[in-house]
Amino acid sequence: MEALQKERELRSLVGLLDDEDPKSVALVESKILGLGDQVIPFLEEAHDRLGPQFRGRLDSLASEIRFRTLEADVARLSAAPDPDLEEGAFLLARFGRPSLDPAPYRRWMDETAASIRLASPSPEPYPVLHSLNVRLFQELGFKGNSARYYDPSNSFLDRVIDAKLGIPISLSVIVLLLCRRLGLAAEGAGLPGHYMVRFSTSRQTFFLDAFHQGRLLTRSQCRQFLLRSGYAFREEFLRPAGSRETLARMMRNLLSVYQRSGQSAQAERLSTLVELVLTRGNRQA
Repeated sequence: MEALQKERELRSLVGLLDDEDPKSVALVESKILGLGDQVIPFLEEAHDRLGPQFRGRLDSLASEIRFRTLEADVARLSAAPDPDLEEGAFLLARFGRPSLDPAPYRRWMDETAASIRLASPSPEPYPVLHSLNVRLFQELGFKGNSARYYDPSNSFLDRVIDAKLGIPISLSVIVLLLCRRLGLAAEGAGLPGHYMVRFSTSRQTFFLDAFHQGRLLTRSQCRQFLLRSGYAFREEFLRPAGSRETLARMMRNLLSVYQRSGQSAQAERLSTLVELVLTRGNRQA
C-alpha cells in the first residue's frame, strides 16, 4: 500500500512540470533532482503523458540524476587506496550508457577466462598467456580500431567487448581483467601514446600490445617502438601503471575525444570525474 502511495506521489510531482509558472517549475525540478534514481521511471513514463514539448526537460532531468549517481559512485570508488580497475572501467562505460548492466560482460569475461584455462591446464604462465592470445585475438578477433580511433565507443568496455574493437588502453584493460581471473601476474604499462600490458618474471620483463593483436615486445623493442613514434625514451615509461592511473588515463582519452569533437557538455561532466579520481588519489598519497 505504501509503495502505491509513493508511486502516486512521484507521478503527481513529475506532472507538476507542466506548470506555467517558471518559479514553480524550478522548485519542482529541484525536488525531483533530490529524489535520485527512484524518480527516473516516472520521468520516462511522463514522455507521452506530458507531450512532446516537455521531453527535452524530462530528458535533461533524467540525465542529470543519472550523472549525479555516477559521480557519487566514482567518488566512492576513488576513495579506496587502490580503486578496483574492473568496477572503474564499468563506471566509465555507464557514462556512455547510463542504464548499463555490467553483469553480462562480467560473465563474458568469466566464461572467456574459463575457456582459456581449459585450453591450457598447465600452471606455468607462458602457456596460459599463449592461450589467452590465441583465444582473444585469433579466435575472437579483438583488434585495434584503426579506422575509427577517435570514436568514443572505444573507451567504453561494454562496447569494446561487443564490437571487438578498441584503443590500446581499453583492449589492455580487457587483457588485465582476464589475467586477473587466470591468476597471471600482469600490470598496466602507461607508455606515452600507447598503453600496454606488462609481464615480469625472475628472468625478464616483456610487454603485450593489445592494439596489435597481442604481439609481445621486449624492453628493447618497446624502446624502439617509442623512438619510431617520436618519443624520446625514458625508462620510467615502462614502469607499472596502477589502477588509479589507468582509470584516469581512460577518462582523459575520452575527454580528449569529446573536446576534439566539440562535445563541451560531455567534456565538462567527464572533467568532474577525472578530478574526482585524481583528487582522491592525492589525498591518499
